[in-house]
Amino acid sequence: MNVLEMTDDELYETGIKVLTDKLGASEVPRFIRQCQPGKGDYSVDRHKLLANQPDIDTIVKRIQDRRTAREAEERARAKRFAMPQSEIRKMTDIEIYEIGSRVLVNKLGAAGSMQFIGLCQEINGGYPRGLIESSEEAKEYIKLYTASLTFNPKIVEDYIKRGNAYSYIGEHDKAIADYDEAIKLKPNYAKAYYNRGNAYRDKGEFEQAIADYTKAIELKPNYVEAYYNRGKLYDKAGAYNKAVEDFSTVIKLDPEHADAYSCRATLYRDKGEYDKAVEN
Repeated sequence: MNVLEMTDDELYETGIKVLTDKLGASEVPRFIRQCQPGKGDYSVDRHKLLANQPDIDTIVKRIQDRRTAREAEERARAKRFAMPQSEIRKMTDIEIYEIGSRVLVNKLGAAGSMQFIGLCQEINGGYPRGLIESSEEAKEYIKLYTASLTFNPKIVEDYIKRGNAYSYIGEHDKAIADYDEAIKLKPNYAKAYYNRGNAYRDKGEFEQAIADYTKAIELKPNYVEAYYNRGKLYDKAGAYNKAVEDFSTVIKLDPEHADAYSCRATLYRDKGEYDKAVEN
């Protein structure tokens, strides 16, 4: 399958399987922990690198020494890569990351490997990919994803991301149309239903939104955000018991979800169940 046409979920699952087959299940978390988001000021580093350079002969000698060291390291890497899982477990985190990165590139290609590592960086608290912070940024994303989809109209994630950009600027019908296309390509992709539910909610079409959140939950039973958003709409519709049930599920899945406790407390208060309200 074309890696570009995979959903984020499919890409992540494939990457985890590749890593597990090579590293062993116990070492995969070690690899993921190494996928830390960048924090450096690369412009400063570049200026330091370019400043105060030595003479040409010294530079040439350094290049030759580095080439020799690199060739030796490549031989050592190849030897490590060929080792069985029992030996891989004894390696350092850096060596684990090196082997994992290589096997990901072999399976997913450079672009797919970078996407997978980006997903891992998000897990480790990195900057969310595709986060939109202004209308101007949303419009630029729309241009970008429109161009991408012109070349390949089967990239599910680009429909999702363009739909998100349309939603940001309030063009909810266009957003829904993009989520529709994503669902046609991947009928069982929970995120497409969830995002379409958000667009329907923002349009004020709450029944359609609840239906999409429900479908997303059916496809992904641990979908915290879908339970929370559906609970909010049940509350708005006066279906208080259903709302409490959804917020309770959110808390079960994510015990530190403060907003779910707050919403459930308000519902208990309005129902006259004050002890439960105080507890929440």
